[in-house]
Amino acid sequence: MIDFVPLLELLLLAILGVIAFRRLRIPYTIGLVVIGFVIGILANGPVLAPLAASMKALLAPNLFFDLLLPPIIFEAALHVDYHWIRRRAGLILFLAFVGVVFITVFTGVLLARLAVLPLEAALLLAAILSPTDPIAVVDLFRRLKVPAELATIVESESLLNDAVGVMLFTVLVGVLATGTWSPVGAALQFTWLTFGGLLVGVGVAGGMYLLHRQLNDAPIETALSMVAAYGAFFLADAVGASGIIACAIAGIAVGSFVAPRAVAPDVQKSIDAFWSVVVYVANSVIFLSMGLLFALGHLLDYLGLILVVFVIMTLGRALFVYAERPLSVRGPGRMPNRWYNVIVMSGVRGALPVVLALSLLASPPKGLPTSTVQAIVACVFGVALLSIVLGNVVAGWYVTRSFPPNPAAGPEAAAAGPD
Repeated sequence: MIDFVPLLELLLLAILGVIAFRRLRIPYTIGLVVIGFVIGILANGPVLAPLAASMKALLAPNLFFDLLLPPIIFEAALHVDYHWIRRRAGLILFLAFVGVVFITVFTGVLLARLAVLPLEAALLLAAILSPTDPIAVVDLFRRLKVPAELATIVESESLLNDAVGVMLFTVLVGVLATGTWSPVGAALQFTWLTFGGLLVGVGVAGGMYLLHRQLNDAPIETALSMVAAYGAFFLADAVGASGIIACAIAGIAVGSFVAPRAVAPDVQKSIDAFWSVVVYVANSVIFLSMGLLFALGHLLDYLGLILVVFVIMTLGRALFVYAERPLSVRGPGRMPNRWYNVIVMSGVRGALPVVLALSLLASPPKGLPTSTVQAIVACVFGVALLSIVLGNVVAGWYVTRSFPPNPAAGPEAAAAGPD
């Protein structure tokens, strides 16, 4: 059970924190993690104990997936520009699908060869950490105003590779639990999760179009957008498909096709304002709760493993991102080198890997010893913490230097210039 009084205190704390972060020029996500970390350190005190308990409850796997993840995915997808998706579809799919599989295999095999973890455990750890986090990435890019096309590439990747990472995690946990491996069965499961989610997302968006055409009422249409987000997620889950993909596709379709054709401009503003508030609250409780878990995770006991995994995953992301450049089409449409640098730096791991690790802790596969599960969970916490702090700081520094603000020139001018 969640005590809502501490949650209101948590929201007030986040609001006050944002005021302080802006004055100190500290990224919002880093500041919230630090506050949560401090609360975790002082969690045994009488004042902060109820707040810490509520924060920890918020990262229960079912609560995160069912309550907090759908609006975050849907709101981010609403603002993704389909024009840029269509232009860079090959790169986005390469990053989201090939990239996650490559990171999982590269990291898992290398960790096993270094005798850091057994191969099965190493692959599972890599699958948990392989997707980038849309929460941290979207916040970073909106704050720093990168070129619209580049932002769309990274945001679309982060939306889709969450689904791919969860699918890989599900398959690997099933293999560990049963002790059997069927490549054909895994491929069929992966295919249905992907294309089933795609079909559900498109179907939900089509239904929203028909309903919006009959309405011109901001409160009702705002409520309808919430039905679209949660409806796509749960309907896909009910048919065994990916709820994340369904929610993301529904959001992209609603934002790019349904809203421009069937929603009045003033109603769109109301819907955007509503989702901004919802996502702000969700982000606040997630990052504060993550800070709490980092403080309680005994990370120093696994510091060596954390550093090794962080370095290997960073190297792996750089390898597969830069490998795409020789394959890209030459000419005016080819991306400049610094865009590839930003894509590498935007591989921030955050809430989703932490929640997957918690689900593993709650229901460990039979094939993994308890000590190995604890090492995986602590490593996920540590890599996520390093990624959020170092990733945001390094990416923020590089983007600020590479794309200096120029209000008179607009976003396209920011993309021009030397590599």
